[in-house]
Amino acid sequence: MKKFNRIAWFACYFIAGAMCLHLYGHEALAAENAGNWRPIYDLVLRWFNFGIIVIIFIKYGKTPLMNFLQGRKEKIAREIERVEHKKEKAADKIKEIQKVIDGSEVRFAELKERIVQQGERKKQEIIESAQQQSKMMLKNARRRIDNQFDQAKSAFKAELIDTAVELAMQKLPQEITDEDNDKFTDQFMASTVSD
Repeated sequence: MKKFNRIAWFACYFIAGAMCLHLYGHEALAAENAGNWRPIYDLVLRWFNFGIIVIIFIKYGKTPLMNFLQGRKEKIAREIERVEHKKEKAADKIKEIQKVIDGSEVRFAELKERIVQQGERKKQEIIESAQQQSKMMLKNARRRIDNQFDQAKSAFKAELIDTAVELAMQKLPQEITDEDNDKFTDQFMASTVSD
């Protein structure tokens, strides 16, 4: 594993060096007329400085950089795990809520059906109550009519009797003679003596 890491680092250095050579391989602008040896000298020193920086970076920066990257990797892994856990909880809550919604829809349908049935029952009770009240009202009306009719008959009879008595009072004195008065008195006396 260590050998593989060394080969990987060597490959990274080689690629970085090749890229730097490609990008910075032109002549240094500060020494344009210095002769033929100056561009080669600048290039060698550039590579030498670059090598020193790379060695310092590898020697002193490799461990902190690797620790930093490893820490970031672990932190991101924990964050991903936490988010996945939250996602699972949210999915569970969504399932529970969906069950509750489905259950509430069923309960709502049952409640609606029960309310409709109660409404129908109440409607039927109201109709029956109204029919009973109408029957009672009809009976009461008939009773009142019969009562008023009886009162009217009684009043008519009383009036008829009063009229008959009045007529009799007017006509009887003319029709009854003294002889009839004596007969009535004798009959009355005979009836009182026999009692």
